Amino acid sequence: MNATPIDSRWAGRRNEKLILKILKEQGAMSQTQLCRKLGLGSSTASYIIARLRDKGLLTEKQGVSNRRGPKPTILSINNRGRFILGVEINPSFLLIGAFDFNGDMIEKKKISLGDDHSPERVVSILAENLQNLLQAQSIEEDLILGIGVSLSGSVTSQGRVQMSSTLGWEDVPLKDMISDKLAPPVTVFGTAVRVLAEIGLDPELASASVLYLNVADGVGSTLWMDDRLISGATGKFGELGHIVVDPDGPQCGCGQQGCLEAMISGPAIADRIKKELPDHPQSTLSDRIPPEMKTPELIVEQWASALADGDEYAASIRDFIAETLARIAAVAINLYDPDTIILAGYVASACPDQIADAIKNRMPTDVYDDKVRDISIRTAKSGDESLIRGSAIAILHEALKT
Repeated sequence: MNATPIDSRWAGRRNEKLILKILKEQGAMSQTQLCRKLGLGSSTASYIIARLRDKGLLTEKQGVSNRRGPKPTILSINNRGRFILGVEINPSFLLIGAFDFNGDMIEKKKISLGDDHSPERVVSILAENLQNLLQAQSIEEDLILGIGVSLSGSVTSQGRVQMSSTLGWEDVPLKDMISDKLAPPVTVFGTAVRVLAEIGLDPELASASVLYLNVADGVGSTLWMDDRLISGATGKFGELGHIVVDPDGPQCGCGQQGCLEAMISGPAIADRIKKELPDHPQSTLSDRIPPEMKTPELIVEQWASALADGDEYAASIRDFIAETLARIAAVAINLYDPDTIILAGYVASACPDQIADAIKNRMPTDVYDDKVRDISIRTAKSGDESLIRGSAIAILHEALKT
């Protein structure tokens, strides 16, 4: 099948996108209902709908009516009319997902990277696994709206990774490297797209002012406000992880000393536990974490288990994480005035209640005019799928943007 892109240059493409957007957001409806919503004449709408049908983007079925005469034709988006691929590049693994035209996940796959996450190796493994996924799902390459690739780091609008401290990458032309191996258009995102995954799961968040705090391999934030993502002049908005909280603290991957990321990220907590365990022989972590265990996420998982079992040493680390993050969260509240805070990432997810309590306890002393603020603090719902879901939603939003 030779698919014509949705954003083709012929006249009427804006109305094509409007029709698709309405059907996606409001569900199936008749052509008459669409005409009313768009203010289009019946003949114009019929012409545009015919084009969308020919592209395989709409499905039609006969509706029901108590009136005499022809039954209405009900239009809806063809979920398999187009597809989106979402990718997360993590220091330990690749997570890839295929999504239909409604943004629903069809399949996901996690691929271990081992110790070698050089750009060339990562791109090679990514291309091979995406092609295998398409073949397994019988998806033709020309039906792919786009590939959304996300990672922790600074990314230019041209898809070049200026720096990723978690991956150890600098000045990597990631978009070009992937495009050399795969035909569909590629967009590279930072971690800000995670909040789109939350909005996709809870549409009411779209009208909120959301501060999304992520503590995992890195530490960062995203702000959703006034129905849009805030990105800043250079796309580096939300780098809370690189606020220096202890000038004498450990060196961060960015080169500074004592960044928040170097204090409470997954790798930082894992390193701390490995170094301190000999001084805490009474902790059950001594038995849970063998010397050969090196992956930060696995070590943090064992710490979370010990924490659930009442381990005192594990609890002391929890308290350190909660108090340290709460200090910076209070600064962010003063700056951005959110009404919702979402806690995410495998570190924060291990102790969300304690982090929420620490933030609330900080507010009377660290937040201006705290009594008028009504902030909901919740845990992220999208879990380990946040980046691939967010990337796919970002690609879909861009495709339907008028």
